[in-house]
Amino acid sequence: MSTISETAASNTQPNEQSIRVRGVGPFQVSPSIWLTPIIFSDAAEQNRIFNLNDSFYKGLYSVGVTFPFLMEASVGFVKRLEEKRVKEGIYYVWAIRTEVEGPMIGLLALDPFDHEDICPCLRGKEPIAKTKEAETIHNGSEEEDVLSCSGLGYWLSPEHGGKGVMTEVVDFALTKMARQEFGYDRVHGEAWTDNVGSRRVMERAGMRPAVGVPVFVPKFDAFKDIAHYIYDTQMSP
Repeated sequence: MSTISETAASNTQPNEQSIRVRGVGPFQVSPSIWLTPIIFSDAAEQNRIFNLNDSFYKGLYSVGVTFPFLMEASVGFVKRLEEKRVKEGIYYVWAIRTEVEGPMIGLLALDPFDHEDICPCLRGKEPIAKTKEAETIHNGSEEEDVLSCSGLGYWLSPEHGGKGVMTEVVDFALTKMARQEFGYDRVHGEAWTDNVGSRRVMERAGMRPAVGVPVFVPKFDAFKDIAHYIYDTQMSP
């Protein structure tokens, strides 16, 4: 793991220079892949990438992505990230870059996982859909059996697709970041079942299928089936 360098420090927000923030990096995934903080100037590049075509609108596991994607939405996204990390003192989201101070080509997130449709995970057990019966079983479990879980998120510009970049980044996040940086016991990843590319990334990075609960997506005016994957960080070398 790398710690923030003078070079990377010039690429952060001004008020972060005097704030102790965990998870800053930069993290070197490979000689040509870096994970560094998202900065305000990344909003324009994110907006450009999201408007290259409608693949992000159709493919991202997000109900808030539109096409075309408005610049105001990109700016708002970066501002919310800034407010959250200053408030919590921790980075959970990074830009993927080919150079430490280069333009962003994608994004990686390891946020705490919101167990909205599945019960909190228990040690040694697979995730289960949230029902009254399942919640009763969970409520009788010992506190030390409840896992600390992360939700994996990512996207990559189609200009850099087909090169194995995202698989390399996700593998690095699972094996070198999730437990070491944040103490996560388990990482969850979700994608629409018809997003074959995203599913392959998780599978190639060693994640295994788990329960997936369909969700209603207003922007599609339909229910979408979810492919749900998990990775237990204790399995990391």
